[in-house]
Amino acid sequence: MKYISIQEAIDKGKGEVSIRGWVYRERGSSKIKFIVLRDATNIIQCVLVKQDIGDEKFKIADKIQIEASMTLTGEIKKDDRAPTGYEILVKDFEVIGESDKYPITKDQSVEFLAEKRHLWLRSRKMTAVMKIRSTIFGAIDEYFRKEGFYEYHSPIFQSVQCEGGSTLFEVKYFDKKDVFLAQTWQLYAEPAIFALEKIYTIAPSFRAEKSKTSRHLTEYWHAEMEV
Repeated sequence: MKYISIQEAIDKGKGEVSIRGWVYRERGSSKIKFIVLRDATNIIQCVLVKQDIGDEKFKIADKIQIEASMTLTGEIKKDDRAPTGYEILVKDFEVIGESDKYPITKDQSVEFLAEKRHLWLRSRKMTAVMKIRSTIFGAIDEYFRKEGFYEYHSPIFQSVQCEGGSTLFEVKYFDKKDVFLAQTWQLYAEPAIFALEKIYTIAPSFRAEKSKTSRHLTEYWHAEMEV
C-alpha cells in the first residue's frame, strides 16, 4: 500500500487515500469517532463510523488517545466544517503505536511546557515556528551562496576571550583550563578570509548574562558574513 502525506491527500481532494501519522485531537460518541491526524505537512479530520468499520474496529478506535500513531485508508472529501476544509471517511485503520494520556492542556505555564518540550514541539504553534525558522535559514544560506560566499564554521569551544570575560560560559574541557562557549566567530573568521575571501556562517552564540528579562538570551542563533 502506498501512503501519501496529509497535504498530498488534501491537494488530491477526492477519491481514496491512505495516510499515516499521529493523533492530534480525538472526540466522539457511541456511534461515531472523530480523529484529527497530523504529520509534518498538515492535519486532517478523519471520521470513523461504527456502522461502517464494525463493532470490533470501533472498540479499538474508541480507545485511541492523543499522540497514538496510526495508518488509515478512506475517502477524502471537502467539508468546510473540518479544521483544514477536508475530511476522510475511514474504511480501515491500524494502530501502530499506543500512547499514554496526553498531559498538555490549554493555558499551561511556560515552565510546564519546557518540562514537556518533547511533546510541546509537536503542537501546531511550535511546528509552525520550526518551519519558519528552517525557511529563514534556508533563504539566508541560498542568498549568500548565490553571492559567491563560502560557508565557514568556527569552533564552538574557544580558548580565548573575544568579547569580554564577564559574560563567557566556562566549560570543563578535560584537563585544559579556560575553555569557553563561543560568543563570536570573529577571531577564527578573519584568518579564513585570506583563503576563501567571502565567508558567512549561521551558528549559535552563548552569553552568560544573568537576567530574567525577555531581552537577554543565554543562547541565540545568528548569521554573519565577512569579506
